[in-house]
Amino acid sequence: MQVHKIFKLFLLFILFNFTFSKNLKKSNSPLKYVKVDAKSLKKYLNDRTYYVIDTREISTAALGFIPNSLIVPSSMFSWIDAVVPDMAKTILITDLENKDKIIESFIGLGKYNFIGYCVYDEIIQQASFNIQQIEYDPNTKESITKIVENKGNIIDIREINEFKETGVIKEAHLIPLRTFQDDYEKIPKDGNVYVFCKSGGRAVVGMSYAKRGGYKNKFIIMKGGMTQAIKEGYPVVPYEG
Repeated sequence: MQVHKIFKLFLLFILFNFTFSKNLKKSNSPLKYVKVDAKSLKKYLNDRTYYVIDTREISTAALGFIPNSLIVPSSMFSWIDAVVPDMAKTILITDLENKDKIIESFIGLGKYNFIGYCVYDEIIQQASFNIQQIEYDPNTKESITKIVENKGNIIDIREINEFKETGVIKEAHLIPLRTFQDDYEKIPKDGNVYVFCKSGGRAVVGMSYAKRGGYKNKFIIMKGGMTQAIKEGYPVVPYEG
């Protein structure tokens, strides 16, 4: 009788371990997400109630990005709430290598309605998109002087504490990225737009947001941002806001 009881306990132990191992393996398997095809992506890009977010790094996106997508690299997700409202319907454009990590990081923000994702290299092979490249100005003292002389539109999207710390270019429109959703329409709609931030990253985010919002101007990112401009010796004035 005792042997029979021990045998039953042994069988239960084997069954428990088998079930636990199976569930553990299942929990560690890659998560499945909805993959968006090219036809659906085009629909989302043309509907401003959806936010198609290109999460690739700027050095990669600079070589080619899809118009109407919003460029916010995964390394800059701390700024995403400046340009994407809470609970917005979102679709991510990722690279293949970091796809799962980026999606899980985005979902972990817990603020958005995640619809699905696509891989950039795959999606542009499925259908034709009018791929664009990010344009840069070398951001020398001479090039800024020329922009000012030609009455170019200079936009500084750093934050107010940064304006106070370094000063600003006298002719610049000051539109911090944190208030960009409300204030970006202050950007002139005629002529080239030259965008500054501290080093160049936020300038790309702001550029893509304005272009998504309907701006047809040519946007040019000032390479190296205000850090480079000051290093070049371009004069600034104190912030008086």
